[in-house]
Amino acid sequence: MSRAISAMVGGVKDVVFGRLTLLAILNLILAIALTGGAAFALIRYGVPLIPDGSGWLGYVSTAGEVAASVVLVILAIALSPAASMLVGGLLFDIAAERVEKAIGAPKARAVPLAEGISNGLKIALPALLLNLLAIPLYFIPGVNVVVFILMNAVLMGREYATLAASRHMSFRDAVALRNRHGFSVFLVGLACSVIPFFAPLVGAGAMVRLVHRLPRPDAAGRPNQ
Repeated sequence: MSRAISAMVGGVKDVVFGRLTLLAILNLILAIALTGGAAFALIRYGVPLIPDGSGWLGYVSTAGEVAASVVLVILAIALSPAASMLVGGLLFDIAAERVEKAIGAPKARAVPLAEGISNGLKIALPALLLNLLAIPLYFIPGVNVVVFILMNAVLMGREYATLAASRHMSFRDAVALRNRHGFSVFLVGLACSVIPFFAPLVGAGAMVRLVHRLPRPDAAGRPNQ
């Protein structure tokens, strides 16, 4: 737990005090634009389907427009983690490289642009699908907050840990390391889930630190301390 807390503090400092600040602002702008544009487009082409009319039909039309406004807010919330993770996935390796240099970590392998795009999609698509499936729960006060935070904590923790670790080991070993230290990974993901538009950059800083502090197994499978 202490490793996770220390890593989270380091990740927040990276974003707040300059090392990743500009990348975080870029991620924020692009993710908000993507989230707002996607939610607005869904409502823009959905609201015209609500019939206009007088009498009782007019009340139905007005109620439909009010409901559409509520849905727009819910959709924006549901789409925000996926949008941020898609943009952040493209920036993750740039951020991770800066943090690795700062903490004196071994030089990582170069990540091709195509792999960076693929990583962004791998992170964003599961988040998009699960958040869309969870939309009915987002209409329930109290439940919506718990579902949003816990679900995205798991998603962000798993994916950011895998991305950070796979810069220095095979994908299979990265997944094994992530699973072996699942609670620490979840705690970092939990911190990221409450700040979705800054999560990829905080996650990059925190996960790079966490991965390099975690004990790794030796050739016999025993953890090195």
